[in-house]
Amino acid sequence: MTNVLEDPAPLQLNYVPDEFQDRENEASSLKASFAGGEEAPLPNLHVHGPRGTGKTQAVNSVFNDLPKRVSKAYVPCHRYDTQYKALKQICKAFSQDVNDGHHTSELQRRVGEQAEVMKTVVILDEIDFLLLNDGDDLLYFLSRLENSDNISVITISSNTEKLESLIEERTYSSLQPRRIGFEPYTGGELYQILAERAKNALASRSLQREALTYIASSTSNVDRGLTWLRYAAKNADNTITEELIREVEASAYQEYVNYLLDDFTEHHYRVYEAVFEASEEGENSVRAGEIYEMYQDLCRSTEQEALSNRRVSDYIKNLELLDIVQADYYYGGEKGKTREVELC
Repeated sequence: MTNVLEDPAPLQLNYVPDEFQDRENEASSLKASFAGGEEAPLPNLHVHGPRGTGKTQAVNSVFNDLPKRVSKAYVPCHRYDTQYKALKQICKAFSQDVNDGHHTSELQRRVGEQAEVMKTVVILDEIDFLLLNDGDDLLYFLSRLENSDNISVITISSNTEKLESLIEERTYSSLQPRRIGFEPYTGGELYQILAERAKNALASRSLQREALTYIASSTSNVDRGLTWLRYAAKNADNTITEELIREVEASAYQEYVNYLLDDFTEHHYRVYEAVFEASEEGENSVRAGEIYEMYQDLCRSTEQEALSNRRVSDYIKNLELLDIVQADYYYGGEKGKTREVELC
C-alpha cells in the first residue's frame, strides 16, 4: 500500500456507504414501493439508468432492510443468463439444495411453493443479459404465479429504459412494472461522492482538488471514477495531482474494463482485445468480420481454439451491454446486415 492509500475499502466498487449521496429521491421511491401493509400486494419494479449511477446499491440497500419474514433472492443475470441458471440461483437463495439434474419445471415448482408460504422478492440485475436468451419465459412465469401478489420482481437495467421494448406484450401486461429511473451524476455530484470516499480512504492532504475535478469532469460513471482514483492512489508517491490523474487515465480505464469482464470468459477478453488492437491501428470503427479475423489471430498466438463467428458475434453484444464497445448496424449490401464496432 502506498503512503497515500490508508484504507482501500471506501474506493472499492462493492463498498456500501452509510448514506447514498444525491440518490435520496430514488431511494425514497424504492422504499415507498414496499411501504404498504403486510396484506398489500408486492410491487414489480423496473429500475433503469446508465451504468455507474448507483442502481444496484440502492436496490440492495432497500432489499436488505426488508423484514426477515420476506424471502429474498438476488440474481446477477450477466452470470446467470438463462431461465434455468436464474431459477437455480433463486432456489439457492431460499436455502434449497439444487443440483444439475433438476428440470426447469421442478425449479419453477419450488419457486411457486416458496411464494405460497412467504412474501418473496426476486432481483434480476443486468436483466438485458437474461433477455438475450429465454428471460422472457422467466418473467412470464414469475408474473403468472398463483400467488403473484406475494412476489415482487425487480429488474435492473443499464441499457433499457422501457422494458416493454424487449419482452412480449403478454409478459409486460402481466408484469406491469413501475419504472424508477436513475439519471447520470452531474460533475458536481460525482465530485462530492469521490471527495467523501477519498476522505475515508486517503491520507490527509494527499489529494489535490484539481485532480478530483478532472475525474468528475471526464465521466459521470461513479464506478469508473472510483477505479480511476484508486489506481492513481496506488501509483502516487505522496500526492495525487492532476498530472498523475491524466497520466494514468488509460491504465485506470483498462483496470475498469478488467473489472467488468471479470465474470466473463477469456474469449470475451480476446474479443475486446481484437477491437482494442483495431482501434490502436487508427481505425475508429471496425466491421464485425474484421474483428473475428483479428480474434482468430489472437487465439492462434495464445494456442487457444477459436470459437465460431456466431459465438463471437454474441460476445460483441455482451460487450455492448457492458458499455465497453458501441455498434452501428447497417442493412443492405451483399451480406445483408453488417455491424461496425468501436470502443466506447
